Amino acid sequence: MNAKLLQKIEELTLYMIEQNKRTNKIEQENQDLRKEIATIKKTILN
Repeated sequence: MNAKLLQKIEELTLYMIEQNKRTNKIEQENQDLRKEIATIKKTILN
């Protein structure tokens, strides 16, 4: 029983690590896109 629980904890931990990496990547892409939008708006308004 303990071995199965430890295995499940390991699986969930690895899943959380992957999700965290994915979230960080998406947040970086979001930040890059916001900067690009700001640059475009500046260009259009000037």
